[in-house]
Amino acid sequence: MKRLILVLISLATLSSCSNYLTFSERRTTSLTPDFVRLDVQLSDFDYLGKTEISISKREYLFGLVKRIDSVNNRVYNYRDVRRLKFTGPDDIKLQPEMQKAAYKVVDEYPDATYYIISSDYENTHKLFLGSRTLRTVEIQAFKYKVESN
Repeated sequence: MKRLILVLISLATLSSCSNYLTFSERRTTSLTPDFVRLDVQLSDFDYLGKTEISISKREYLFGLVKRIDSVNNRVYNYRDVRRLKFTGPDDIKLQPEMQKAAYKVVDEYPDATYYIISSDYENTHKLFLGSRTLRTVEIQAFKYKVESN
């Protein structure tokens, strides 16, 4: 009898602790497209022009000591730093020191909506335990045409 009561108490305890899992599945359709395509051609842009930015710098002790001499052919002032970050794919991204010279592009073409780096040239002169580098980047500016019908 004691065993029967013990079995009934254990069954009542186990059955009161159990949960029922309710699962419902409905089929739905996504209303957002999986692929979005925007066709842009060169005729959709106006060419504004091109400009050249440059930085002259020195490095000593295998690059441990770096000093920027001039930005855009002007003596560099470490107290007045202007920096511009162009975003894009990694292979056409501006180097960190060239971001300090990129303000010239926006000053010359403030209405541009698209910039392309067309050339990146670096001239390095080796010194004893150091180097002197002149880096020149050419950037083209474009503006998106707005056609009103």
